[in-house]
Amino acid sequence: MSIDRINDLRAFRDFASARLMLGGETTLDEALDLWQVENEGDPPRPDDVQAVREALDDMAAGDEGVPLEEAVAELRRKHNLPARS
Repeated sequence: MSIDRINDLRAFRDFASARLMLGGETTLDEALDLWQVENEGDPPRPDDVQAVREALDDMAAGDEGVPLEEAVAELRRKHNLPARS
């Protein structure tokens, strides 16, 4: 589902109406939770999942990686962003 649909009030109204027609008790919070679950973005790509697994394996093996400040500074340089003030 696209982000536009998630934010579309009419689509949520239709979703909630359909839930109510099914019967049973559904609170507004429950309906919103169901709406969000059913309209989540695309699942993670396999290469993203693999990269996270490798990072977790590295951490488990004791590799502390790069300090956050250093990683952020590198991203700022790479994308030509100003240094934090």
